Amino acid sequence: MDLLANRVHASAHREGHLVIDAGSRDLLKYVDGGWKTSWLLGETDEGAKAALVAGLSAQMFVPIDTDADGAAAGASTLAFTARSLAPKQRVSIFVNEKAAGNIDMDGKRQRYRAAIPAGLLKAGENRLRFTFRSASGKGARRSAAAFTDLTLGPAGGEPPDPVGATVKDVTLAGSKRRAVAIAGKSSRVSYYVAVPEGASLALAYGAEAPGAKVTLAVAVDGQPRRTLLEAPVEAKWTEATVPLGAAAGRAARIDLVSTGGSVAFATPRLVVKAPPPPARPAALPRVDHIFIWMVDTLRSDKVHVYYPKTRVETPNFDAFAADATRFEWAQVPGTWSLPSHASLLTGVYPPVHKATAHEAKLSKEVSFIAEEMKKHGYKTAMFSSNGYVSGKWGFERGWDAYRNFIRESLPNGADYLWKTAKTWVLQNKKKPEFAYLATVDPHVAYAPKAEYLKKYWNKPYKGPLKPALTGVQLGLVGAGKLKLDDEDKAYLEALHDAEITQSDASFATFIADLKAAGLYDTCAIIVVSDHGDEFGDHGRFGHGQSVYQELTHVPLIIRAPGRMPIGKVVHTDVEIMDLYPTLLDLAGATAGDQIQGTSLVPLAWDEVGQSPRASFSIDGQIARGLKVGRYRLVAASGRLELYDEIEDHFEQKDLSATSPIALRQMRGVLGLLHANETRWSKSRWGTAANLSSQFENAEKDGKAEKEPGYE
Repeated sequence: MDLLANRVHASAHREGHLVIDAGSRDLLKYVDGGWKTSWLLGETDEGAKAALVAGLSAQMFVPIDTDADGAAAGASTLAFTARSLAPKQRVSIFVNEKAAGNIDMDGKRQRYRAAIPAGLLKAGENRLRFTFRSASGKGARRSAAAFTDLTLGPAGGEPPDPVGATVKDVTLAGSKRRAVAIAGKSSRVSYYVAVPEGASLALAYGAEAPGAKVTLAVAVDGQPRRTLLEAPVEAKWTEATVPLGAAAGRAARIDLVSTGGSVAFATPRLVVKAPPPPARPAALPRVDHIFIWMVDTLRSDKVHVYYPKTRVETPNFDAFAADATRFEWAQVPGTWSLPSHASLLTGVYPPVHKATAHEAKLSKEVSFIAEEMKKHGYKTAMFSSNGYVSGKWGFERGWDAYRNFIRESLPNGADYLWKTAKTWVLQNKKKPEFAYLATVDPHVAYAPKAEYLKKYWNKPYKGPLKPALTGVQLGLVGAGKLKLDDEDKAYLEALHDAEITQSDASFATFIADLKAAGLYDTCAIIVVSDHGDEFGDHGRFGHGQSVYQELTHVPLIIRAPGRMPIGKVVHTDVEIMDLYPTLLDLAGATAGDQIQGTSLVPLAWDEVGQSPRASFSIDGQIARGLKVGRYRLVAASGRLELYDEIEDHFEQKDLSATSPIALRQMRGVLGLLHANETRWSKSRWGTAANLSSQFENAEKDGKAEKEPGYE
């Protein structure tokens, strides 16, 4: 992990003051990328880069750590450079929703100072809110003020110049290195990052003048900050590699501290000592037969190989996983059928493909996998039992054969779907073929066959639920018109579990037929779901209304003999929109950089070299979900929730108030992704949890006129 490329994930401290550049992407991590914080980002005011307050009020969230040299919870000074955009302006400042004073402002850009009384700031995340008397402009462009920078630090003395960390070439003793540094006698660059297992911090340090001292330290939630190295600094580069120890596998704050003078830190990076990955097979022919078996509404913890404690029997999915590459942490970008299927088939997030509402069709401006596969010589077919995955919503493009059984008022179970699709598959077995098999069970209505239901419910049920009506009845439950008692809930989940086992049996028939046709050992098979279902996990039933793990974490299993390992488990985070470029990779082609996902084929061979990764879920303007490593962030209802997926699988213990380092690290990734969700490119920029050098230089790469994070 190149920490120079990931400088956006670092907070800069100068003379004990947090320094924020409001006119650059540095601001994103403090305003959640603009998510519910009311900023117009990446603006220009009188020739200066600035952030504008959207309307009359805006807020930001800043970290206070008391184990280093940051602003303490005592009396502090907030300084900011800003210009009022309306006459006779006054701003009221609130710290954690407590009044911290008022300031009169005028139309001239200048630096203002506000005294923050002791007791208002606290260790961890702090909300700063600026509320103004008036604003100018119209509509979405109405704004009260333009901010260019802010600093926050201990009271007393003059706040430092608001110049944070810079990356530049530094030459010491005739050796030029790329380095990060902060001018001044005392500074700190704090990286909030997900630390891989077995990681060390590697860098070189040096100063142009003698007398400075360097300290390297690491802090994780629940543990004292640890000093890794402390040493005087010479006028030359000194190499250092220090293990991060207990920070491995967790979110951490890595501090690069200089005292007594400015210190440059050259090529800082996280490195992992690991065996070289197995060689990826080179120059293999494309896979001529590619099949996606989509299992609608299958959450990962209902599959035994993903969650061994589940009662649900999935022997055929489990056996297939042992014969394939299994992705342990696959996430969906949407939490219901339309946006998730669309992302899988286009390789982009929902705000790009625009199929995000019941009346919204797939954008004609995005690439579509069937059209791309046809360009590369494949016969293409879609067999769908999902009403949304149909021509009505724009999914008919590029298929040689196209069927939607719900739209045709035909049986829509997986057995019927495969019986129909099998004829087409076998007719084309001597040609390159790609088939998308969108099965709908175990989606509502939950109406399993009796032989499967008796595995999970073997007694009479006299409650209000009717299997064939469960789709309608879940809507009534959500509307508060139907109340379920504990027995009703148990019966409902038994119906769903039975449908999963029934779906597993249908999958067995699919695999057996491919083997009988001589296709199994030469084809690529992908098993995936579009979302899960809730059963009261967080007070809801059904799907499409939250971004918790029961909806976003789905199975993803790929068998591609010779192209991907057999029996491999990939532990890092992936998104199902990564399947679009993966399909093209298996077809011997490359996705364009307008595709936001990246192929999973290289990742299957070298997970260490491509970690950590981030996965993002979007629920319109209601919620955002983020998974990085062991943590999940849920942004909804005006608040953030943080969960540890390893220790708290069902996300019942919110850690946002007790894990400030993990929360700050996740907020940084959320800020990047939300601000860039319509233009993120993993092939160019890496993932938002581990950026490539192309992200740092994005404004120079010819792909964007402005820095990432600004439309």
